[in-house]
Amino acid sequence: MNYSKIRCAGRIAIFLVVCLVGSVLVSAPFLSLLLNNDADATAPQPMTDYIAMACSAFLLVALAVDNKIEKLDLWTFERSRLQMKVVFISVLLGLLWQLSIYLICQFSKADYPHPATTELSPLLISVVATGLLGPFTEEMLFRKWLVSMMERSRFKPIVIILCSSVLFFCAHLGDSFLRVDTFIFAIPICYLFIRYHDVRYCFIAHAVCNLTGIAFPLLVQW
Repeated sequence: MNYSKIRCAGRIAIFLVVCLVGSVLVSAPFLSLLLNNDADATAPQPMTDYIAMACSAFLLVALAVDNKIEKLDLWTFERSRLQMKVVFISVLLGLLWQLSIYLICQFSKADYPHPATTELSPLLISVVATGLLGPFTEEMLFRKWLVSMMERSRFKPIVIILCSSVLFFCAHLGDSFLRVDTFIFAIPICYLFIRYHDVRYCFIAHAVCNLTGIAFPLLVQW
């Protein structure tokens, strides 16, 4: 389906509002439990991961439904082998991204978003929810879906990159500190997708960032 730029922007806005409202609704029960258990020091982080998994599940269902409506082939992935040079760039981006988060927290005196935990169960939940499922969902939404929608309406690459980066930044406004890193690093990650049209590179960068964030406090403790 080909739309005018204005109609495309309207459909994107409507879908993102649906995603926002749906994410709030599926998060509500977990947020209620989190508020009720605020006295339990072990409760906040696992509950945050449960919220992330619930939101990711809803967003993936929403993407699947919209994929049928828009006929975007979102679930068609490249079968070609990954280019090791681009994989290296993606890994480097992920490491630099997490380093920037650490430095922002240090200079702003904000809490590091990945608290250290040595318990196996919460650690595995964080790896799945924050390290893998979250990055996959966000890259499918803010890179593959959004870029595919805008490219089909012939938006210029610079406009697509800016829109993707701004929306990605806005999606993280609820965090404990101003996540300027999400805007800065969304730019090269979005460029990678436009350049290679392979969301795997975006996922690698994002997953490396989050997994490094989970591992870093443990390494510091040791």
